[in-house]
Amino acid sequence: MNVFVYGTLLVPKIWETVTRTEGLLSREATLAGHEIRCVRDAVYPAIFASPDSGGSIPGRVFFDVPETALRRLDAYEDDFYRREEVHPEIEGIGKVPAQAYLVSAADVPRLLSPQGWSLAWFEKNGLDGFWERVFQS
Repeated sequence: MNVFVYGTLLVPKIWETVTRTEGLLSREATLAGHEIRCVRDAVYPAIFASPDSGGSIPGRVFFDVPETALRRLDAYEDDFYRREEVHPEIEGIGKVPAQAYLVSAADVPRLLSPQGWSLAWFEKNGLDGFWERVFQS
């Protein structure tokens, strides 16, 4: 199964620690019709479908993720995420089916802040504290 990642899992050491996999084939991808925001009171994001927004999410598709790694990903993600099929686009390939972790549009006001999220911001402002809280506690 292919998996589209867009948040903390874009950091290689987090992906490898969570999934216990290295060397899977992956490609940069973009998921259209979705928005990304910070989870309230957190440094990590969630995405949700927003077809009329014109928004898109940069990320990465990992191909043929083993079932054991999928179970680890399911355990890593908070209970409010749902794993759903999406169709991110990879330059030179087109749209591919992949699983991604999303929140429902109905849960957005309760779960997400209005603040957007970017990998560059996370690496500068949140990665060290996140790593300590999640992986060294």
